[in-house]
Amino acid sequence: MSHHTTPTEQQPRTHTPDRINPDGSTTIKMKRACNGCGQHLGDVTEQEMACGINGLPLPDVRKECPTCAPTAPEPKCVPTHVLSGDTACLEFDCGHDREDGADYCDQVDEHHICVTHSVIGKDGTITRSAPWPCEHGPARLAAVPAAVETDA
Repeated sequence: MSHHTTPTEQQPRTHTPDRINPDGSTTIKMKRACNGCGQHLGDVTEQEMACGINGLPLPDVRKECPTCAPTAPEPKCVPTHVLSGDTACLEFDCGHDREDGADYCDQVDEHHICVTHSVIGKDGTITRSAPWPCEHGPARLAAVPAAVETDA
């Protein structure tokens, strides 16, 4: 029976050393530090890299830190606004009409997900989304911050 990890279950981080190339340049692997105390934890994960590149918050990694883990709370659920639809519609290159004042045509769905419990690919594609409000832990009772519009 195989076991699939969830976003909050991490495999042990690798610690890739810097490599000196034949031309004298250095190749590095980006590292992640604890967001509680700053201790280096190891290589950044694909999920963390995708979040950073796409302007999403990085996951809370205090539970991975030997210093912070004993007292670290469970990671907070964080809402983010996402769009889904045909690429042409998302890039304003479709033939669909838009209502006055609308940002997108009616073929684009705008909603919120919990980025903490979602999985985001290297290219920013959300490969597994957790709905908002999140169904994990006490954050399931939290409201979306005022800066984020909701349908409710």
